[in-house]
Amino acid sequence: MKKLLLALFFVFCSPVSVEQIADTSTTTTEKELTLCQKVEKEYISLSNKLFVTSFELNDYINNLSDALVEDDRTVFFNDMSINIDHQNIYKKYLEVRAYVYQEINTIYKTNKDCPIAGDQEIADEKVLEAKKELAEFLNNY
Repeated sequence: MKKLLLALFFVFCSPVSVEQIADTSTTTTEKELTLCQKVEKEYISLSNKLFVTSFELNDYINNLSDALVEDDRTVFFNDMSINIDHQNIYKKYLEVRAYVYQEINTIYKTNKDCPIAGDQEIADEKVLEAKKELAEFLNNY
């Protein structure tokens, strides 16, 4: 058995002439995206950032205990002033939310000719509200 394995090793590890290797490389050309496709790609990227951060926050809260999520959410916010981990995860969420809202608001304002399917514009009021919540949080913690 050892001789068979050793023979296979030599066969597979022995040098192979260049003529025996077929050219398997392929060339791909990326098609240039239109302005609206670039806008939608940026919008999706921003939305994904907010989704991931929201998921992380909700997962963190859900894993506080075996209790119902609503109960864990109450504990999370009640313990905010004394729990640095709670503060850090919530701060991250608020920062990402404020950033994403501002960027999406700007995307819509500067690209009115590009419809973005499935979602709505983030109004100025929502941006201000998100920034205010972040500022209040930073002021308190």
